[in-house]
Amino acid sequence: MKKGKTFDEIQVGDTASFTIEITEKMHREFENLSEDESPVHTDDVFAKKSGFDKKIGYAFLLTSFLSRLYGMYLPGGTSVCLKQETSFPNPYYVGDTISVEAEVIRKIASTRIAEIRTRMKRQNGKLVLSGLGAIKLLS
Repeated sequence: MKKGKTFDEIQVGDTASFTIEITEKMHREFENLSEDESPVHTDDVFAKKSGFDKKIGYAFLLTSFLSRLYGMYLPGGTSVCLKQETSFPNPYYVGDTISVEAEVIRKIASTRIAEIRTRMKRQNGKLVLSGLGAIKLLS
């Protein structure tokens, strides 16, 4: 495991990214864990009648990838997330490849907090998550 960045090492403009494919297995495991059986997530016919191409992915499955982002990439295990604001402007679907992107946009020395802009996009470039996190660096 690589060493995470300290407050002094992290800089405004630092970025990190990774991609992940949303599999049917992942979708079902989140359904089981959350116990959310909403038909918009579980029934293609219902989802199509509701204006989607097919059943849509869980928005909060996407937010779970923020844990991986902060814990493994930026800053990389040297922080705790204090706040995360997110919006979900477009749906995503099982089988999509999601790019997870982050950029440090502000550092607050007095509190050792960094603000990180987060974005997730489908393989076609459509934005599926936009957010802003506040993380407290521990070291």
